[in-house]
Amino acid sequence: MSKSIYRKEEIIRPEGSLGFTVISFTQEDVYYKLKDTLRKSFSEILFESIPLTSWIPSPAEIGFNPPGNKSRILAFKRRINREELPEMKEKCIQVANTYLKLDNTVKIIPGYQTLFNTIIASTTDDFHKVYLFHGVFGEVVYKYESRQLQSTDTAPLFFTNNEVIYYFTNLREYFNQSKQIQ
Repeated sequence: MSKSIYRKEEIIRPEGSLGFTVISFTQEDVYYKLKDTLRKSFSEILFESIPLTSWIPSPAEIGFNPPGNKSRILAFKRRINREELPEMKEKCIQVANTYLKLDNTVKIIPGYQTLFNTIIASTTDDFHKVYLFHGVFGEVVYKYESRQLQSTDTAPLFFTNNEVIYYFTNLREYFNQSKQIQ
């Protein structure tokens, strides 16, 4: 009897990804308090973006609080498992809700970065989002193609900003370098 040249299919858990949050706000003092709360909730902060353009809500987000006129991105040191994204979203909603009294424009969008794509969490359904669980959907905003991160056609407009693309390109590069060192 000849040996099979085919490999058996098996489920392999992907390695940890870099977790991040996009934070929309108006008041700087609230941002710094919020940043400290997120650090305590998730892990030490690995990278913090410069002040960025404001978050632009998608049509599905209309009816929620208005976005702040400032945004920042925080990447965390601890690697996350991808199935943690719904829990992160739930925690981000809790944190944002506590700060709404101080700044009613606070919005926190969690996500994760892999070598191949960037995913954010959402509580709204749309044709291009994938339901994860606990009322949370995943949305691909960047894909790595032709040796660069490219925003998807359905990504929120915030992710088409050059400074945001630059941040996530560097985050991906860091992730790639840290994998090679291990």
